[in-house]
Amino acid sequence: MTTTLILGGGFGGLTCARALRAALPPEHRIVVVDRAPLFFVGATKTWVMIGEKTSEEITRQRATLLPAGVELIQADVVRIDAATREAQTTAGTFRGDHLVIALGSEQEIGAVPGLPEAAHSFYGLLDALQLRTALETFGGGRIVLLIPRVPFPCPPGPYEGMLLIHDLMTRRGLREKCTLDVWTVEKSPMATAGAEMGKAVEVLLGERGIGFHPLKKVALVDPSRKAVRFEDGSEALFDLLIAVPPHRVPRVAVDSWLAPPEGWIQVDPSTLAVKSPSAAPHVYAIGDVTSVPLPGRWAPDVPLALPKAGVMAAAQGEVVAANIAAAVRGEGPVASYDGSGYCFIEVGGKRALRGDGSFFQMPHPVMSATPPDEACYRLKEEWVESMLAPRR
Repeated sequence: MTTTLILGGGFGGLTCARALRAALPPEHRIVVVDRAPLFFVGATKTWVMIGEKTSEEITRQRATLLPAGVELIQADVVRIDAATREAQTTAGTFRGDHLVIALGSEQEIGAVPGLPEAAHSFYGLLDALQLRTALETFGGGRIVLLIPRVPFPCPPGPYEGMLLIHDLMTRRGLREKCTLDVWTVEKSPMATAGAEMGKAVEVLLGERGIGFHPLKKVALVDPSRKAVRFEDGSEALFDLLIAVPPHRVPRVAVDSWLAPPEGWIQVDPSTLAVKSPSAAPHVYAIGDVTSVPLPGRWAPDVPLALPKAGVMAAAQGEVVAANIAAAVRGEGPVASYDGSGYCFIEVGGKRALRGDGSFFQMPHPVMSATPPDEACYRLKEEWVESMLAPRR
């Protein structure tokens, strides 16, 4: 009997487990390890933030999202041995003939001095619920959305969040009493997608009177003065501060010598095999835990990496599952990751646009977007429902 061990039950881990179970007979053991019993689609956090959905509506027990014949272990991953394809967890040690690392990224909001004390966020379910309360009681003033570090999951997420806050304040009759501004370390929104996509997002912001301030590196946040101080000496004053928390690779990946302290797990862009001298064959990493280099560039001296997004992780999970299934059958690789993906950006009024990207294109990534409409919003709803549909 052979075993696939999947560390992490997010988009990538769930999709990989589902595809493997469909492709291989019951004799092949599939084990998924995740610390949390609940799963939620990150793209729904803005719905919770503005009160359109409750937490019960957008969460599912992770066990119900896996098909029969997949074992789910609720535990923390303590150590990974890529040479033996073993993982030490708080529920014991597990070993696979194939190992898939899909641990996502971790928030490190304390990386910016003063940020934990001053800022709300919507990058976690509890964060989104707390921000919803803050927005419900907000009577007017300066709302600042801060992006202090890159990369972060879901590159369009902050801009969608501010567009929906604009819509919320408009519906509440408070928009004229508010200023809305985005301050970001980025050169443009969704910079990897290119200037055309970035300009499209800037137009959406500008049409609604939302300020956009790029290339602003944060030095610290002063909670007592309600001020964000930037390295160039300028400041942004706020009455309500919303931040995208800095994200980092999970500590266990660093402790296990799979990633540098300030980096991510390096993988082959086509196969997602881990590129580490200590890694045995059949060790893969997918999703946010990775850094996937892109062949093209917008500027010759600025390398690009694949954006971190759930749809990317799911597509990678499908590729890895296909190749593991082929290996179990004694065949060679049958699938390769093509670097394509898409995202939705809601603009309010139950309308959204969809951006479709081909990130392995040369000489640079290519991404196109549709105009916002209700049809794209329904597509987003259907996509979320598909991820939350029971599999047992």
